[in-house]
Amino acid sequence: MTHATAARSFVIPVLDFSPHSDYNIKTLLDDLAAIPGEVICIFNSLLVYEELRRHPRIDKFCYNNLNAGVSRSWNIGINLAEGRAVFIMNADLHIMPAAIDQLESYLFNLPNAAIVGPQGTHLDFENLRIIRYFEKGNFSEPVQTHDVSGFFFCLDREKFYRHGLMFDVRYSPCFMEEWDMGMQVLKAKLACYTVPVTDFEHLWGVSQSQENTRINYFGRDVYRNDILAANRIKFMQKWFDQSASEKLSKA
Repeated sequence: MTHATAARSFVIPVLDFSPHSDYNIKTLLDDLAAIPGEVICIFNSLLVYEELRRHPRIDKFCYNNLNAGVSRSWNIGINLAEGRAVFIMNADLHIMPAAIDQLESYLFNLPNAAIVGPQGTHLDFENLRIIRYFEKGNFSEPVQTHDVSGFFFCLDREKFYRHGLMFDVRYSPCFMEEWDMGMQVLKAKLACYTVPVTDFEHLWGVSQSQENTRINYFGRDVYRNDILAANRIKFMQKWFDQSASEKLSKA
């Protein structure tokens, strides 16, 4: 464990051992063994917490006895972080050192950058539609985008604090928090960038699934499709006029 103030922080929400992926929190901690920076785990499962709480690569952790969802977990990690650059990572991510160095360089060198990530989108916000998706291998220069994908991104902690940026927990347990942060960043006259970083591997989970997956959130069962539909309405109510959200609720 490190004890000096960290130059960078890695925030990893952990719900399980990613049984449907070749990668999991254990392999990610192995990846981070040779990469400087403090590791902060947000445990949302007793089983994983009990097995990993004394792992030598974990510098800080928070244990939630119930699954607190994406936005809350990210906020907790950011509040525990001391690094200037804060990396948010899915537990089933496979990462190589070059990806960390490149993301950090883009974050501190691109104009007004608050958040950078290797995947993101151009969005038609009012129609809740993706115009173009930038992903690994299909672009070669940094692009200012409306959001970045939540499985792996890097943020400037000082800019977050200075401008009062925070992931909105009303979207918990998942969906629309990246779009909402994109709107917050635009309102603060800052920028999100999707950047051509490729030294990572990740398989999509529930966010890209077409199945109506059951999710246990704060001890109760909720379902993917219901969460997505409700959060689309919440997003429109927050950022656009009432008639738009009413139209969506009747669709």
